[in-house]
Amino acid sequence: MVNIKVNPQAAPQIAFVGKDKTPVIIIDDYVSNLDEIINQVVNNAQFEPEEVTKYPGVRSSIPKSIVVSYLKPLMKTLYKVYKFSQDLEPTPIDNCFSLITQQPNEISAMQSWPHFDTPNPNLIAVLHYLDKGNHGGTAFFQHNKSGIDRIDAQNKDIYFEHAHEYFSALNTNSFSYCSEAHSEFTCYQKVAYKPNRLLIFPGQLLHSTLVDLHTDINDDPSAGRLTANMFVSFA
Repeated sequence: MVNIKVNPQAAPQIAFVGKDKTPVIIIDDYVSNLDEIINQVVNNAQFEPEEVTKYPGVRSSIPKSIVVSYLKPLMKTLYKVYKFSQDLEPTPIDNCFSLITQQPNEISAMQSWPHFDTPNPNLIAVLHYLDKGNHGGTAFFQHNKSGIDRIDAQNKDIYFEHAHEYFSALNTNSFSYCSEAHSEFTCYQKVAYKPNRLLIFPGQLLHSTLVDLHTDINDDPSAGRLTANMFVSFA
């Protein structure tokens, strides 16, 4: 089993995004054994369609030892940047290697809109770009009519009401992946795809992959948009 070897030279950069100036952490060249990790996935991962979160592709669980080696070196930074109380305990959840495989005509209505991972302010998303090719990055959005850019328990239903109203008026069952230019949203921050880049942000933020139709839709982990998707809950 190949575990993560963190690059000792890797240093976090922080962007403060959206209305609340929410910290988003970017760490380039995060690991020093990227090839070993990719080979581990290519040779051992068991990819299957993911139904719970409606991810538009296939996923394979990340072994626990790899998750720990990924996340343990980040804990001090996460507590400091997101100002979590030391009384809160971190728990990794829903950790998967992921590949986008669905064509635009196969996705659902809500998969064409920016999404959020949780309304829980204490859940942090950790995304590692793995494949060495050129792929679409990640964008953060604000909904124009409501002004919402971060989902919580109070505005979650409002966001879905706006979505229902929008899609009901479309009268179509054919959708496209979310792009930077969207009639209902303003993209206020983009983080480009870069191999071995780690992206960390609260799961409340409205975000979307900017899917590159030429390179991203591929079920081959050696060529597709291979990412490690992890979450840490502080409770």
